[in-house]
Amino acid sequence: MHAEHPSSGVTRLSSLPIWSEAPVIEPVPGGRTNENFRVSAGGRSYFARIGNDLPHHHVRRTNEARCHRLAAAAGVAPSVIHTGDGILVTAFIEGRTLMHTEPVDDRTLGLIARALNKIHRYPAPPDLNPFDPVIICRKNLADLPANFLPQQRRRLLEAILKATPALHARCMIHADLIPENFIVADERIYIVDWEYAGYGDPAVDLAQIIVLFRLDHRQTELLLRHHGGVDIATARALGPAVAARETLWCEIQSHFVGIRGDLEEYRALCWRRLEGAAP
Repeated sequence: MHAEHPSSGVTRLSSLPIWSEAPVIEPVPGGRTNENFRVSAGGRSYFARIGNDLPHHHVRRTNEARCHRLAAAAGVAPSVIHTGDGILVTAFIEGRTLMHTEPVDDRTLGLIARALNKIHRYPAPPDLNPFDPVIICRKNLADLPANFLPQQRRRLLEAILKATPALHARCMIHADLIPENFIVADERIYIVDWEYAGYGDPAVDLAQIIVLFRLDHRQTELLLRHHGGVDIATARALGPAVAARETLWCEIQSHFVGIRGDLEEYRALCWRRLEGAAP
């Protein structure tokens, strides 16, 4: 699915009836499935995302907006200013975005754990999009042509999914906790990009942090202790499954959209991480 031309996005944002004056709109680089913009109007700054539904990734923008509103109400996401027609406008957070190329310090890890605890404890309707990485991975494998992946890699993925313990959905989870989806501002941390969020097992989010932040044993224990709602054995057991989901996301994106931006580099990283996480 092709992203909009930036000028088209600027036109759509400019026409929104929410601005008190003519907005200044600047494209923000990055984002593999959305067009992102910083908008300035009336002495305030906003962040705007424009994206379509992505059936190949099981993304519905109405679900994204709903989950983001819940996360904002829980105090861990920027406040929502406007949603509709694939557009999401939120408050702009001035802060430091975490990076997958950098280690995470203990203080930041504690902020992450406590923010996730807030989300997992916040009342959420069970009719949100379901998120189970095993089910999604099996759908991904079925959607890819039989010869798209080398058989050795397909067998590795199938073995990981078969060995994954049963999950128990009971709250809203973010389900896409790459470091770049965290913004540290003062003594708070904000979580953004809720397009994959849904109803699921909180252990999935904790397992993603362990895998995607490359936590060692000590930091894994620290994360789970600060969170307090998931046992360490369960989170570790889900590690290979969440690594498989991230890897198959890359393969699905490659098949349906093509190699763009940093996808080739990120796909290679995901395969290395998956092979390291496999039991």
